[in-house]
Amino acid sequence: MYNAPAVTYPVGRSRFQTGLTMAIVLAGGVAQAAWWLLSTAHSAGHLLGLSLWLVAGSWALWCLSQTVLAQLVWDGRDWSWCSGKTHQVVVPQVIVDTQHSLLLCLHPATGATKWAWPAQQAQPERWLALRRALFNPSAEPVEPDPARLTAMPEA
Repeated sequence: MYNAPAVTYPVGRSRFQTGLTMAIVLAGGVAQAAWWLLSTAHSAGHLLGLSLWLVAGSWALWCLSQTVLAQLVWDGRDWSWCSGKTHQVVVPQVIVDTQHSLLLCLHPATGATKWAWPAQQAQPERWLALRRALFNPSAEPVEPDPARLTAMPEA
């Protein structure tokens, strides 16, 4: 086997992420509307439910709008997250794989975990190289780096 090729892939807001967020917010809105329409009397619980849906939906849409455009870089040895002047070594973990988009949890050595939604539409010509690097970064056994292992949260 060969090592996965080096690859740089753009990450940011994807259609899948946008569609999933909108579907969840709209499903919550439909559930709220059905609850209001099917109830014979409205109580404080209805107002609380509506308020929570508005807050959660607004937060989800705000988070969607704040999605950072960045580059996910595999140099043949390490993964990096590059956004503007920020360059951070990360350890990616594939959470969801739909074949055309991925949900990745990026664990840096220090700092907050990042989430990325790479999508095939961003750069179709590099999509397979990204997938190869994520799922088979190295065919040769590598000794684990203790510093990186201690930085990762326990499962």
